[in-house]
Amino acid sequence: MLPVIFSVGTLSISSFGVFLGLAFLAAIYVCWKMARLYEIDEERILDLGILAFFGGMIGARLYFVLTHLALFDNLQKIVLISRYPGLSLWGGLTGGILALWFFSSRSKLNFWQLADFAAAGLLLALSLGDLGCLLGGCYYGQVSGSFLATSVAGVIGKRFPLAALESLTLLLAYFWVGKQVVRYHFAGKIIAVVLLILGSVKFIFEFFRGDAIYLASIGISEGHLWSIGSLAVGLAIFYNRSKRSFFDDSAALVNLPFSPKKRKAVLLYLRKNWYNFVVDWRIKGAKLGEFLKLAPKNLKRRLNVKSTPKNLS
Repeated sequence: MLPVIFSVGTLSISSFGVFLGLAFLAAIYVCWKMARLYEIDEERILDLGILAFFGGMIGARLYFVLTHLALFDNLQKIVLISRYPGLSLWGGLTGGILALWFFSSRSKLNFWQLADFAAAGLLLALSLGDLGCLLGGCYYGQVSGSFLATSVAGVIGKRFPLAALESLTLLLAYFWVGKQVVRYHFAGKIIAVVLLILGSVKFIFEFFRGDAIYLASIGISEGHLWSIGSLAVGLAIFYNRSKRSFFDDSAALVNLPFSPKKRKAVLLYLRKNWYNFVVDWRIKGAKLGEFLKLAPKNLKRRLNVKSTPKNLS
């Protein structure tokens, strides 16, 4: 759609680069906000966030290069990302987590608590990153005749804007996770939940990608393998940190249809959560309506500012 926002001489500012910067700032802000809430040294959190970001960038670049060796036949092409672009989400996620673990251990901070903060910021960052991919054409859907279909630079045929849909999905997930992270939870729960969400979203959306890389030997895409890995790691972290038993929960799930008492408890739980969800959005809708109602008046009041006369006589 718009790979390059503007150019100054030989310098070109890419849309993906701009949104990548915004994603970094958004993630850092979320981590900083969580640090203030939990009364953790904010400067150390910011330092760790920057180190984790660079670790993620190195991992993202390294994985992309290793999986596209034919495109990088010299060191210059590997280093100059602006001229020879290419990053991997899963490589970046792996590199970021490893960097956070290493530097948090060196700083004697709780890795799982920091991972929870970073996970909340990650969803917002990925949502913004998807918008950059939408404009830059690095993530698109299959050929579509829908009115939503857009042209992608370097690709034949109009494509469904899959990146926009994924961006919206991850943004909604961020709002939900943002509420969970400020409530009492065991350390490691949020990162586990985010890995489960990310794995599920990516697994489903992978079926509709127009640039999915399929592995001929097993008949599924590379993205599906990483999504399954994300789900597996998320489950492992959840059960390890919560001290719950996966087998006990699985047995309870299998026995659910045969236990009236458990069915009633589950339905009551779902009904309660649905009611809270509806009430919450009604309140937000009412606040938004009130804001929009008063917006013209407030704007007019702000614009109708008269200068102070110099001569009052």
